[in-house]
Amino acid sequence: MFALLADGPQPPNPALVRSVEVAFPGGRVVRVPGPEPMADFPASPAQTLLSPRGDAAAARFCWDLPKYGSCQVRLVRPSGAVQVLKNSNVRRLLWTPDGQYLIGAGVNTVRLWNLVGRVRTAVPTPGEVYPQPFRRLSRIAGLSLWGRDLCVQTEDQWFTPTGQQAGRSISATRYTLPTLRSLQVLSFVAAEGQQAPCALPVTEP
Repeated sequence: MFALLADGPQPPNPALVRSVEVAFPGGRVVRVPGPEPMADFPASPAQTLLSPRGDAAAARFCWDLPKYGSCQVRLVRPSGAVQVLKNSNVRRLLWTPDGQYLIGAGVNTVRLWNLVGRVRTAVPTPGEVYPQPFRRLSRIAGLSLWGRDLCVQTEDQWFTPTGQQAGRSISATRYTLPTLRSLQVLSFVAAEGQQAPCALPVTEP
């Protein structure tokens, strides 16, 4: 007798599905299962962040694939409800002080989710430190809160039309919350290892 091989994707190996436990105030613990593996590479827990109000948490899982990395964030509630957030391939997470919004930063995009999973996005646009026809490759290097505003740090590599590296610049962009409206951009040529300052004027309380 010969066994017939079924067409289509095979179910994931349960041993490769990671999980994390989130502890909420009051002693409630919720077990959060992670995403399915990609090409037999599991998604491991990378960050768990409880909201300031304690009524929600973010659990970030990341796949460690050769030459490629991807992450996914789950919004967790004390009731045990778990929601996969849309467009959540981010490397940094930050709650707003009131716990109403979760902020995430990918390679070059900022995302802001509310507590029902709706998302806003913004792409920092650094100043033209080098003139055309130089081209820029940007990545987000940091997030921080300043008063009621969000400061996003970016690092920018500049290249000539022939592909040679021309220089490096750093930028700090200030956004209002929760609209993600850009208020101010500070960009300048930087030495290797220098970080963009986020000491920008903030919204008055």
